[in-house]
Amino acid sequence: MKLFSKIKENQLPLHGIMLSSIMIIFIASNYIVFAEIGPKLEWNISFSWFYALLILGFGISWIYTGAINKEYKKVKAVLSESKSAEAAIQGKLKTLSRKEREVLHLILQGKSNQQICDELFISLSTLKSHINHIYHKMEVKRRQEIMALFG
Repeated sequence: MKLFSKIKENQLPLHGIMLSSIMIIFIASNYIVFAEIGPKLEWNISFSWFYALLILGFGISWIYTGAINKEYKKVKAVLSESKSAEAAIQGKLKTLSRKEREVLHLILQGKSNQQICDELFISLSTLKSHINHIYHKMEVKRRQEIMALFG
């Protein structure tokens, strides 16, 4: 997962190029072995070992690149999910009033209701009203959910 942690959106994926390159090189080497070199050489045990190692090398490369491809797709899916979740949170934050954003900021700092009231010079009932509006707009029910949402 760490391998792809800094993927850029428009970056051409290396694994796609690798899979294509491996296939092209494998086909080209088979052509060379069977069309160019093979007819001129006797098919003996050395040639058989050479070809077995060639196939093994390409097989390992193909499998490794396939594993990288799967990991890349997982990371890309996680990144797109986190971006859409972040966009949803940003949209919800835009619905908050200035005072509600101030209250939210103080909640995220871990301040108690009384500390928030003292800092913003508002009554406890006004604060509770702001908090209820925040909960409604952010679609949460408790302070812990707000902390988890931004944590």
